[in-house]
Amino acid sequence: MTYWINFLHLYQPPYQTADIINQVVKESYWVLIDLLKKNPQAKMTMNISGSLIEHLLATKNEKLILEFKKLVEKKQIELTASACYHPILPLLPETEIIRQIRLNDALLKKVFGRVFRPTGFYLPEMAYSFKVAKILKKLGFSWIILDEICYNGKMGQVNWRKKYRIKGLNIEVVFRNRKISKSFVPQTVLQEASRTKPPLFIVTATDGEMYGHHHKDKGGIELFRNALKDPLIKTKTVGQYLKMLPKKSQGIEPVAASWESSEGDILDHNPYSLWKDPKNKIHQMLWELRKLAIRIINQNVGKPNYDWARHHLDRGLASCAWWWASEKRPDAFAPITWNPDTIEKGIKELITSIRSLPNVNPKIKLQAEKIYRQLLKRVWSHHWKKYAK
Repeated sequence: MTYWINFLHLYQPPYQTADIINQVVKESYWVLIDLLKKNPQAKMTMNISGSLIEHLLATKNEKLILEFKKLVEKKQIELTASACYHPILPLLPETEIIRQIRLNDALLKKVFGRVFRPTGFYLPEMAYSFKVAKILKKLGFSWIILDEICYNGKMGQVNWRKKYRIKGLNIEVVFRNRKISKSFVPQTVLQEASRTKPPLFIVTATDGEMYGHHHKDKGGIELFRNALKDPLIKTKTVGQYLKMLPKKSQGIEPVAASWESSEGDILDHNPYSLWKDPKNKIHQMLWELRKLAIRIINQNVGKPNYDWARHHLDRGLASCAWWWASEKRPDAFAPITWNPDTIEKGIKELITSIRSLPNVNPKIKLQAEKIYRQLLKRVWSHHWKKYAK
C-alpha cells in the first residue's frame, strides 16, 4: 500500500486576462472537481490563492467556488492559508508579509465561510526563510510544506516516514518529493505503487493547472483517474499524513530555498535566483521600484487615494514579473523564463501605485518615473535584440 499525499497550488496572476481565467476554469479546475466528485474516497490538500478567488468572482465563476466549498465540507479537500498575490515572502518586510496573509484570509473566508480554518501554510513558490517561519508561528500556523532541498540544501536526503519540525518554533514541516513532483505525477505514482517494494508515502506538490491546462493530453486525466481508483494507492491530506507519522519529531533547521532552487544556488548563497539574482539588472531595478513604492505608500496612509494606491502595490508584489525576467530554465524540459508583457504588467502595477497618490514629493515621483522608463526600455530593447527573431 502506498499513501499519496497530493498538494495542489491554484493561482493566477492578479493581472491575468478574463479569457485565460475562463480557459483554465474549463480545462483544469472543473476537471479537478469532476475527478473528486466521481471518486469520493479521494483526498488532497489545496492552496487556492486570494488572487484567483478575485478572478473567479469577477468572471462570474461562483458556481465553481461553491463546488470547491462542498468538497471542503466533505473533507475531500483540505485548504491551506497563503499570501494573497503570490509574492516571494522572504524578500518582503514583515508588515507586507502579514498584510498579504491577512488579505488572503479575508478573501477565502468571504467565499468559504466557516469551512476555511487552515492550520497549514503554503509559501508562494515554497520560498522559505526562518524570518517568515517566525511570522507564521506568531500567526498560529502549525505546519508548512517545503521542497525537499530545504531540508539541508541537498536532494535525496528526506525520510518521508519521519516527522520534522523547525527547531525553536515547533512548526511541523512536510517536504515534497521534487523528482516525482516534476514528472507527470499520477503516472509516476502508479508506477511506484506497483513496484515489488513500493514506498509507504509519496508526497507531491504541483500547480493545480498542470491537470488539463498545462498538460492537455486527455490520457493524462485518465491516468489521474486510474491513480485515484487504484487499490494499491490511498490518498491523504497533509493533515492526515502528519497524524500517521510517529508522534516524536526530529528538530531541523531548513535552509533558505524555493521549490526551484538548485544545490548550486544554495552554495552560491543565491536561494531565490529566479526572483532576485544579483547578476540580473532587471531584477535589481524591479526591487528598487518596489522598495520605493512601499516607502511612498506607507508614508501616505489615510491620505487621498491611499486605498487605490495600496491595492496596486499589493498586486505589484506578485512574483510573476520577477519570474519572467529571470531568463532561467528551471529544469531540462522547461522553456526559458522570459515574457516582456508580463514583466511590463508587474512594473505598471508598481508605478500606478505611486501615480495614484496626488501629494507625493515631486522629486520622489520623478525618481520613480525614471526607474519605470529605464525598466521598460531595458526590457523591450533586450527582447528585440535577443528574442524577436
